[in-house]
Amino acid sequence: MEDGPDCIKSIIDMDTVCKRVNGSNMGITVCVSKDAGRYLCDYTYYTSLHQGQGRSAFVHVPPLGGPYSSDELGRGLQAVVKEMMSLLDTDYTEEEQKDNKCCHHKQ
Repeated sequence: MEDGPDCIKSIIDMDTVCKRVNGSNMGITVCVSKDAGRYLCDYTYYTSLHQGQGRSAFVHVPPLGGPYSSDELGRGLQAVVKEMMSLLDTDYTEEEQKDNKCCHHKQ
């Protein structure tokens, strides 16, 4: 992105999201990755972080049929999104988002 910062961090605490989803006994396991991948995935994540001012996350989904069924994947993704939205609704003030969690300005 032209004139975009080198680093944009998500304000969403994905460790907490994973702990909550994994603790829900849904029969699926989710984990945090520090790498969105390259090219299209990386571009999509960076762009969403930039436009959403850090209110974004990127979720890699395994292929259908292994290790989870489409129903399990659907329930898992729904749980992940629900937990992310819950954190955004309750845990972050505007000042915390701007000052502590996201680096939107070139340093």
